[in-house]
Amino acid sequence: MAERPTQYNEALAAEICSRLADGELLCDICRPARMPRRDTVRRWQVEHGPFRDRYAVARDQQADALAEEAIHIARNADADSVAVCRLQIDTIKWLIAKIAPRRYGEKVVLDTVVKASIGDAIEKGRERVLRLRAG
Repeated sequence: MAERPTQYNEALAAEICSRLADGELLCDICRPARMPRRDTVRRWQVEHGPFRDRYAVARDQQADALAEEAIHIARNADADSVAVCRLQIDTIKWLIAKIAPRRYGEKVVLDTVVKASIGDAIEKGRERVLRLRAG
C-alpha cells in the first residue's frame, strides 16, 4: 500500500484549495490514500505561507459554496424531507458562521442608551481627581 504524501506538493495543495472553495470538507478531501492526511495539511499551512494564504481564501469561499448548498437543500425539500433538510441546513449554518463569522455569524445588536453628556463626564472626572488628591 502506498504511503500518503507528507512532503509539500504544489499540485496537491492547489487541489485541496480548489475543492475546499467548492464546498468540500477537508476530511472528505483527505480521505483517499493519494491525498495527505489532515494533520499534514495543517502542517503545510504552518510551514508554507503562500499555501496558508490560499487556504484561508479557499475557506472563505467554502462558506459561500456551503451557503449556496443550504439554499439548494431548502429549494428541494418536500413534506417528507423537511426534518432532515432542516438538520442539514442548521448544520451548514453553524459551520459557515464559524468559518466566516463576519458574513454569516449572528449579528450582535447593542441596545444601550447613553444618558450622560461629555460635560457631565468631565465634571465627574474632576470630582474624582479632587477626591483622590484629598486622600
